[in-house]
Amino acid sequence: MPHYTTEQVYKILIPIVGKTLAEVDKNRVFDKTVTNPKVIGIAGDVIEQSVFGYKANSKQIPDLNVDDEDVELKTIGIQEKSRGVWKAKEPCSITAVSISTIELETFETSKFWHKSQRILFVYYHYLSKITVKAAGYKVFPVKNFYFYNCSAEDKAIMARDWQKVHDFIAEIHRRYLDEESRKEEYPNLSTVVNKQLEYLDTSPKYPNAPRFRLRARFVTVIVQSSINNIYERSDRYYLGINDVEKECMEYTRRYKGKILNELCREFGVDNHLNCKQAGEKMIAMMFGETKKISQIEQLAKFGLHGQTVVLNKNGGRTEDMKLSACPLDFSDFEIVDGEEKEFEDTDVYSFFHDYRLLCPVFQEHPRMMVSPDGKTINTQVVYGENTFEGFKILELGSDEIMSSVRASWEEAKRLVQTDEFAVTVVRKKDGSIRYTPKTGIQMTETNLPKALDNVIFFRGTGSDATDKVTVNGLKILRQNYWVKGTYVVEQLNKMRYIGE
Repeated sequence: MPHYTTEQVYKILIPIVGKTLAEVDKNRVFDKTVTNPKVIGIAGDVIEQSVFGYKANSKQIPDLNVDDEDVELKTIGIQEKSRGVWKAKEPCSITAVSISTIELETFETSKFWHKSQRILFVYYHYLSKITVKAAGYKVFPVKNFYFYNCSAEDKAIMARDWQKVHDFIAEIHRRYLDEESRKEEYPNLSTVVNKQLEYLDTSPKYPNAPRFRLRARFVTVIVQSSINNIYERSDRYYLGINDVEKECMEYTRRYKGKILNELCREFGVDNHLNCKQAGEKMIAMMFGETKKISQIEQLAKFGLHGQTVVLNKNGGRTEDMKLSACPLDFSDFEIVDGEEKEFEDTDVYSFFHDYRLLCPVFQEHPRMMVSPDGKTINTQVVYGENTFEGFKILELGSDEIMSSVRASWEEAKRLVQTDEFAVTVVRKKDGSIRYTPKTGIQMTETNLPKALDNVIFFRGTGSDATDKVTVNGLKILRQNYWVKGTYVVEQLNKMRYIGE
């Protein structure tokens, strides 16, 4: 194991920041991509062999010793979501699960903990929007590096996750004595146990040898915190989503039945905002001092996004749900050198697979209003009179939702790749063209999947009708993934409010 001081590590890494992987590859590691164009882990090989100058090893021990402490070296790709906002391209693989021997370990003695308690991350900017072959990594620049020391809070959550994997495998070994029966159960490690884990998951699925990974959402918080921190650190201590639910229960006890205007005054939120905007700001204020709960560090690691739900007087939906953090990326559909992106490799797959919605639920109470001539009675909804009912959590990675996401994504891909993608002018019932009231521009619509077609669908968004992108030569509003409001309410109606 190579030994360094922190000062030596800095002297090695600072000069390579901003250089491409090809420029730092003094030992010609990329040469092997000529005969093996799909070799895996080429970026890590370059950093290990050409930058640090040691040979790769497959042992389940950390790579380096820095200041007399073992440190794992991890080279990971990052991508810019928006200006200055970075995310991990994918989960970070740590070490093999070791199905045959894990039950002999404790967390403290485990190979996983030995390799994850101190990690030296080296980030490279994955510039391509699509998956590239190994040689394509040559142009990716080194962005930064960061020493991650696992906090006591992170350790406690990792330990709980690891223990669930350990206990699942140990129970299989206790229940089944023959190897064939055990092999039938091991795949559930991915399909059942992964859904119970917060910071970790395991991949690939058995019979391939599964490995412990840090979830992409967890690594994203590390990346973003070390480059340009947008997160607020709450003074609360969470060991899992159950602790968040306990806090939701307390807020429900305090505020259930209160109207929006009262809550706005209590939390110092502008009551001129609509119910959804005000609700999302209030939920962020309950858990911290920021604008969104996804900017609270601990909640971001759990993959929580705030999404206000407003029910009408019959308990049904008032509108469809826009997933603001999930735009449709048309570069997903590009074909380069005969290669195209698989659904499982997309940002949208990662978003739905890795995130959950914490939904504060409000109830409308429409007023009955008599018209000035006294002949008709109309109903009017006053946002400020909506009452807070409680919290529910909607998991986005269910089989039903993922099936719908895939269907809409595949149809959008088909339309774009076959040139069947079309944009038409929106007309009124009398056949005349509709114009946007703000800009006076003709209203248009695409033939992308709509709410009538699927639970997950697309709808344009932008600052105004001039805020457009070009797809197949056609100008359209930027598109976001939306969830049909009726489906959201159906799913939430199946759940009790947190704490009931």
